[in-house]
Formats: sequence, C-alpha cells, structure tokens
Amino acid sequence: MHSLVKSDSSSTKKLIVFILVTFGFTWLCWLPLLLNKQFEAGLPVLPGQFYLGSFGPLLGTLASLKQPGDEGFAAWCRTAFSLSFPKKWLILAAGLPLAYGAVAILVHTLITGHPPDMRQFGLTSDLPPQFGIWMTSLVWMLTFGIGEESGWRGYLLPQLHQRYSLFTSALLVAVIWMAWHLPAFWFNESYLGMGFGVLGWAISLTYGSVVLAWICAGSRWSIVPVIVWHGIFDLLTASDQAAEIMAMVCSMLVIIHGILLMKILGKRRA
Repeated sequence: MHSLVKSDSSSTKKLIVFILVTFGFTWLCWLPLLLNKQFEAGLPVLPGQFYLGSFGPLLGTLASLKQPGDEGFAAWCRTAFSLSFPKKWLILAAGLPLAYGAVAILVHTLITGHPPDMRQFGLTSDLPPQFGIWMTSLVWMLTFGIGEESGWRGYLLPQLHQRYSLFTSALLVAVIWMAWHLPAFWFNESYLGMGFGVLGWAISLTYGSVVLAWICAGSRWSIVPVIVWHGIFDLLTASDQAAEIMAMVCSMLVIIHGILLMKILGKRRA
C-alpha cells in the first residue's frame, strides 16, 4: 500500500511539472503578442514567435522526464518516435484529414459556386508569402505537430491512461489542451474572429482528442502518425482560405468521427 501511494504521489508530481512548464513556456511566448494586440504595447517579438510557443508541451515533457521514477528521455524517445507499429495507422493518419479536406472543398464549391483558389490552398498570412504549401506543411508538422503532440499524446495521454480508460484520458487531455490555447483568443486572428464559434471549436477539439487517442493507442503509443494527422489538419483548417467554410466542415467531420469512437475507447481500461 505504501509503495502504491508513493507511486501515485510521484505520478501526480510529474503531471504538475508537465502542466506548469508547458503552460509557462507557451504563455510567456504568447504574452507579448497579446499585449501588442490588445494594448499596442510595442513589445519586440521574434519572427514566428506564435509558432515558438507550440514547443511548450515538448518542454513540459522533457521537464517531467527528469523527475525521479521516470524511465528517462531515451526510453521515452524509443516509444514516442518508434516506427514499429502497423503502417495502416500512418495511412489512416494521413488519409483521414485529407478526406475531411476533400469533403470541405466539395462543400465550399457547392456553397460559394466556385472551388477554392488552389494557388492559395493551405497558405496562411502568419507565415512569409514565399512559403508554398510544402514548406507550410513542414512548419505545421515541426511546430504544432511535434511541439504539441510530444506532450499531449506523447506524454500526458499515456500517463493519464495508467489510471483511467482511454476515452476518459482523452477527455482530460482535451480540457488541458483547451486551457493551453486561451491566450491565443486575444491576439491570433483565427481565434479572434470565432465569436460564438468558440463552442464548436471546443467540441471539435474534444473529439479531435478522442480521434488522436485512438490513433496513438493503435500505433503502440508512437506519436509519428498523430504528428502527421495534426500537421495536415492544421494545414487545412488554419489557412486563410479555410476561415469561412472549410474549417467548419473539417471540424464537423472530426466531431462525427469522435462520436463514433466513443464506445471503442471507453472499453479500453487503464
């Protein structure tokens, strides 16, 4: 009994360290952007400082791995970046957001009467104009792909799954994930324009957490497939062209997919 209590205490401490470092680094990176936007503070910022904040969850993971009782960085890397998983999960991880995007293009065409401008497809004004779709995709995967998923699915999800079902763990990750985004609602144009759409965003993020938990567990806890999913999904939904219709359609499809997965994940006990 004593060893069990000690183990729970150690696990809780590691989760606290993870959250403090994750939120601390990201919010410090985003604070000057928020102050400049809301109060015209004129604070100096680095090029791409918004994207720099995406590495908070990765740094939170590294800080947690230094706590006593953890297997360490090398052991974590062997699992998180392993390629020893059924490759169907990599195909699913790439295919699902591409399928969402195909449906979103169709809906955009039906509603507006014309297809999206493929010369601007996936591009965002947050990045230099000379960045094409391939460079933009790489940026998303290296920042909000690796930066976020190293923490959310690479560390936090399996830690929570030691105590809870996979579905409950995915929901807990979603709550923390939502809170982590909060400063962006006061400076990032994609979030500033949401209005009441923030409710749809929250629901979509929750079920996105369910979908990614399903992919991660199926991939034997490798985050390689979820990095691919996350990068492609951000490419489709965070682009300037997606703001009106495409992002909403992709989010709706994620919600439907997440609802269908609820029972499957609920059966996967801790």
